[in-house]
Amino acid sequence: MAADVICLGLACADVMARPVESFPERGKLELIPTLEIHLGGLAAVAAAVIAKLGGSVAFMGKLGTDGFGDYCAGALSNFGVNLDLLQRTSTEGTPATVVLVSKDGERTFLHHPGCSRTLRENDIDAERFRGAKHVHWGGPAVTPGLDGPPIGRILETAKRMGLTTSVDTCYDGLDVWFPRIEAALPFLDVVMSSVEEARKYTGKKEPEAIADFYLDRGPDIAVIKLGDGGMFVKSTIERMRVPAHKVDVVDTTGAGDAACGAFVYGYTQGWELSRSVQLANAVGALTVQTMGGPEGVKSLDDTLAFIERVPVAVEAF
Repeated sequence: MAADVICLGLACADVMARPVESFPERGKLELIPTLEIHLGGLAAVAAAVIAKLGGSVAFMGKLGTDGFGDYCAGALSNFGVNLDLLQRTSTEGTPATVVLVSKDGERTFLHHPGCSRTLRENDIDAERFRGAKHVHWGGPAVTPGLDGPPIGRILETAKRMGLTTSVDTCYDGLDVWFPRIEAALPFLDVVMSSVEEARKYTGKKEPEAIADFYLDRGPDIAVIKLGDGGMFVKSTIERMRVPAHKVDVVDTTGAGDAACGAFVYGYTQGWELSRSVQLANAVGALTVQTMGGPEGVKSLDDTLAFIERVPVAVEAF
């Protein structure tokens, strides 16, 4: 494998409108000042961020042979992501999301899953994992054909081959939640969730209880994303909180996906947990200052300079 990290799962086109404070009356027209297209999807955004930070990364998943697919493939390539494991299909269109962004950066989504719903276990050639160091799954609910026992078997194979593994959980519009990830947990090193999603996946409310739920089932590290509250992270040997950087929010789309990519970068570089958390937190802050998931991140040096310029303290306890 030509890359250290494989990001497995969703890539999609995000068609973003801003600002949208209300829906037009049925049958009416309303003008908006900003309409843009950006790369989206948990796995794709994470891969783009890893590449922009200087990491070696490949995307593994499906895109259609349509215009959105060409756009996503081009964006991934331009960011420096290896596309040797990308599959293109003409039977289903590329996943796409209409993102309505309000003035405060909050989002409302209309998502078309397209060919991501056709990604199956038999599409994943585990032999392609050889030579890689890490598999990041992004994620449950948006690649439903992998959920449950299939992703458990895929990650078990990766672990048996000596790779480390992680997941970025996703909102589940069908309310299945925990069964999607249950089989994967024994074969995950790192699980990352927004607190709102994690409450649904675990049935727990507080970040530490959520982290304990995950850690009790196999992973060594749980990263709970708290939005403007920063991050709570617990491993089998330490726990910490880091507050969010104070920045002007333009659009929060993809901030969590980008933060997960940054954490995976630090983790696979062998960084201390606190340093990986700081990097992830900073990447999340950079992301919300622009439209589009990967756009706010320029380079590792630029991100480290931001951490120095807008410092926040990691609280270990």
